[in-house]
Amino acid sequence: MNTYNGVWRCIQRLYQIHPFEIETIFKMVGIDKGLLGNQNVSLPVEIILKFVMDAESVFDDELMSINFGRIAQVRPNYGEAFGLAFVYSKNLEDGIKLLQSFIGTELDGMNFLISDEDNLIKIQSVADPTIKHPSIYENLGLSILASFIRSKRFQIKQINTKITTQARGINEKSLFNCPIYYNCKETSLLISKKNYLKKNALSNPNLVNYLSSILKQKAEKVSSNKGLRDKIERAMTNYENHFNLINIQEISNHLGLSTNSLRNQLLKENITFRQVFNDFKLKKSKHMIKDGLSIKAISYHLGYSEPSSFVRWFTGQTQLTPTSFRVNTR
Repeated sequence: MNTYNGVWRCIQRLYQIHPFEIETIFKMVGIDKGLLGNQNVSLPVEIILKFVMDAESVFDDELMSINFGRIAQVRPNYGEAFGLAFVYSKNLEDGIKLLQSFIGTELDGMNFLISDEDNLIKIQSVADPTIKHPSIYENLGLSILASFIRSKRFQIKQINTKITTQARGINEKSLFNCPIYYNCKETSLLISKKNYLKKNALSNPNLVNYLSSILKQKAEKVSSNKGLRDKIERAMTNYENHFNLINIQEISNHLGLSTNSLRNQLLKENITFRQVFNDFKLKKSKHMIKDGLSIKAISYHLGYSEPSSFVRWFTGQTQLTPTSFRVNTR
């Protein structure tokens, strides 16, 4: 899995501000300083994560991975076409949905889950759990998103992170001028629903549509070598602990396809969306059973309100109860 040039340009910008520190980190990580003159570098995720982790010691900042975007002074030129589309989208809702649809053109394995909580909008940063240190990668994605939001002068109410820190307290202020809460179950930020829906005076629908078409072509090129089922499963992985929110409309949006187009492509492979979803959940549930999680924890993880509902579903899929399956796999 690689990071793309948007993240690399953040590092280049950071180098302009803190050359000594960045050169020190480069030596620690093993990145050739000569690469700084290249605008189109694609680095393995492991290297960018190591960069962020080592940066914490060089900058003496435990929250480097959260503050990365602001320290690097990220602006909406992150991935030129997307940056412009974000600036000219009709509101934050449309701008962030563009990011949600096309994030794969810049950050492989990264996505955002958006939910409405009373008068607040929660945006959860979710990384592919198969990469090393996914929570740090989630912080990195959240930081870049937060920089976009702040570039429009909208307040961020709160940031949540999974990291453990020795900071003074849970209301420690981040560089985004909002409280940051540690040891959380998710990586997310909260903004007001009013700001999320506020009309953008610079809105230009025609320009956004044109730029979106460019982004779709780029996204298709990035993912052209992945099978459809693999793409769907990777999109579903972004709903960790929120599997009850998965539906064909949501996944179609993530893939940049219409619902009918996704259905038709699946039909060509003689499978339905429900079958793919069931297979994905079954694979997840079997792994969790083997890992020793309780039936109650697994059922809630998969989006079931009651453990009995999960047991009935699992039994219908395998002809074994979860308990029997656990015994048979020992």
